[in-house]
Amino acid sequence: MRYLISLNDPIIHVWSGHLVKKAGSAWKHRRNHHSADIELMLLEKGTLSLSVNGEPVTLRPGQPLLIPPDATVEGTQATTEAVSLFWIHFFAVIQPISDADSQISTANRQRLAGNTATALNQYALIPSVYQADDPQGLLLLFHQLLQAVNENPVSERQNDFFTAYLLCQVSTDFMKTLPVQKPESLASTKISEWVRTNISKSLTVRDVANQFELNASYLSRLFKREMGVSLKSYILDMKISYAKYLLASTNLLVAEVRDKAYFGDSKQFMHTFKQRVGVSPSAYRASMSRTHLNTEAVDPKSQLPAQFGTEAVRRLIGTILSDQPTSQQEPGSTSGQ
Repeated sequence: MRYLISLNDPIIHVWSGHLVKKAGSAWKHRRNHHSADIELMLLEKGTLSLSVNGEPVTLRPGQPLLIPPDATVEGTQATTEAVSLFWIHFFAVIQPISDADSQISTANRQRLAGNTATALNQYALIPSVYQADDPQGLLLLFHQLLQAVNENPVSERQNDFFTAYLLCQVSTDFMKTLPVQKPESLASTKISEWVRTNISKSLTVRDVANQFELNASYLSRLFKREMGVSLKSYILDMKISYAKYLLASTNLLVAEVRDKAYFGDSKQFMHTFKQRVGVSPSAYRASMSRTHLNTEAVDPKSQLPAQFGTEAVRRLIGTILSDQPTSQQEPGSTSGQ
């Protein structure tokens, strides 16, 4: 099943978190029933055996799982392996569509043709579960969302907008996994994947050209035409993306991150990172320091935090999502709880 989430209607962040379970102890997902809230999970590590409305789901690393409103989710099998799971609950206008819906194939053709507006321009298209094209990129976005949520913003609407952005990025990532509706592209399907799986400290454009028995200059032009970025830049982007992920999700020393991200020396790493990200690796890590963790011992019991538990707030949210007019309060006034 696939779902369309409206981007024209309010998207309201409810709560989000990062569950980390160490290897050894047995744990399974608590049984929860969703009311009007939607949940998006992304597994970073481990394997989860779940049931969503009675349908079995085995969630593996790099797989987003969307759980619609009025659904019951529970663990079906305990795991003793290490688990790292990101999750977010939000309110939005959502509708299921069939996998064969013509909007999907039309939007995919338009996307591949380079159109900025597609048949799905007003929606985020997310399936129940799929294997992400760029799981590290999505995991990094979850880290950034948690950072934003926990920095006590002046306006909590920031969290709503970030949630909408995250949903758009998951939708874009999913579209990239759909079958290509044009003749196979050498650069986008073969070379980029070869680079992804063979990246190293010493990998150069000439190495890639030799692998595919192409002239290096021709390869560079072909790659730039089809991917919109030079091959040299693409290789650096892959390394920087992985470095950002490691800085946000591990306690590795910066020097260790440099090595794992395939940079040859500290000077090159520092210069390239600051040039492309805008800050030093240490400053980037510091900006991600407020992400919030929970563990299997602190497993959330309720799908809604206390501030969403009153009947008045539930009615307000229902009114917003149903696009009904509401009475306006003067700034500074409060409603009874």
